[in-house]
Amino acid sequence: FSGGILVAKKGDILFERYQGFRDSRQKVPMNDSTALHLASTGKTFTAVATLQLVKEGKISLDDSVQRFFPKFPYPGITVRSLLNHRSGLPNYVYFISNSKKWNKKVYLQNRDVLDFMISEKPAKSFTANTRFSYSNTNYVLLALIIEKVSGKSFPQYMQEHVFLPLQMQHSYV
Repeated sequence: FSGGILVAKKGDILFERYQGFRDSRQKVPMNDSTALHLASTGKTFTAVATLQLVKEGKISLDDSVQRFFPKFPYPGITVRSLLNHRSGLPNYVYFISNSKKWNKKVYLQNRDVLDFMISEKPAKSFTANTRFSYSNTNYVLLALIIEKVSGKSFPQYMQEHVFLPLQMQHSYV
């Protein structure tokens, strides 16, 4: 195991331990300020941000993705189906990496995924809301919706509305 564990109750830290290295080559141990790549754990925070906007009445779980991106070529996909991994959209990791139309030396941005979907229209895996299939594409689209609705970049929104209020001082997107 390489990472950190912290257990707290009502603001009191009951247990805190860090194990592993923040720089394995130099054998520099990690500590409470070490930035860690959270990978798909970040989807939970994206869902929180999405539901904040629902609570504020800025979006609805039943809003179509086309409300935010009119050229989106897949009707019937909603915010809810993105959150629940029931959109039927294929995972961009596969349809872009298998494409000869994407320069693999270029760092992929969320907007690139949407633009690729609009221009290339990769086949859906199934009709929305008929099955569950974990797909990173869903959360790329949610991040883009958060940007569109808030008028802020996804990292800025997350910092201001999720990480800072939770006092997550070493977290970022």
